[in-house]
Amino acid sequence: MMKTWWVLGILICVLFLTLVFTAGCAKKPTLGEGAGGAQPPGGKLEGATGMAAPTSEELAAMNKARALKEQTLREQAERERLAKERAEKERLERAKAERERLEKQRAAAEAEGTVQARGEGPLVDIYFEFDQFTLNSEARELLRKHAAWLSAHPGHDLTIEGHCDDRGTTEYNLALGERRAAETLKFLAALGIDTARMKTISYGEEMPLDASGTEAAWAKNRRVHFVVNPKK
Repeated sequence: MMKTWWVLGILICVLFLTLVFTAGCAKKPTLGEGAGGAQPPGGKLEGATGMAAPTSEELAAMNKARALKEQTLREQAERERLAKERAEKERLERAKAERERLEKQRAAAEAEGTVQARGEGPLVDIYFEFDQFTLNSEARELLRKHAAWLSAHPGHDLTIEGHCDDRGTTEYNLALGERRAAETLKFLAALGIDTARMKTISYGEEMPLDASGTEAAWAKNRRVHFVVNPKK
């Protein structure tokens, strides 16, 4: 009898354990494999790292942002290219204008030098009586015109050259030429021309316009000559 109860107890225990094991297996979730597996809500799949893969809408937004950034970079590069082209064009135009200005200035200086070499220029010579340095009425009238020209051209300086005929000693004629130039400068200064723009020099008898030794030639040589130069 005791043996029967003992066998019955073992059977009851086995049956109980079988029921517990069956119930535990039924509670485990079933995961699908491949295309047939179940997907989490929202249609997102999790990768090996556990992060959700982007949806099609998110991918489209990312592509749109990338395209917009690339377009912005292209537009910026184009603006920089155009700015460099404009700067280079302006530089070349300035260089061309400067070359043209210098060429015109050089041509004007050469032309002025040629004119001065011929004894011509914007300011004509004035003449003196024999052994005199005072200004006659004709010389004063010319100097008034010269002063008007100099006032209208403040960018020019003036060299006043005193000359004589060849009668008298070299030393005497140099001193006489200096007095003629100084008297001329004094008169122009009284008319308002800045003395800082003027200087005098005497050549005495060393640079005659006419060396023929006649009375007419001597009259030509008793003069003050004006050399006009642009300020440096």
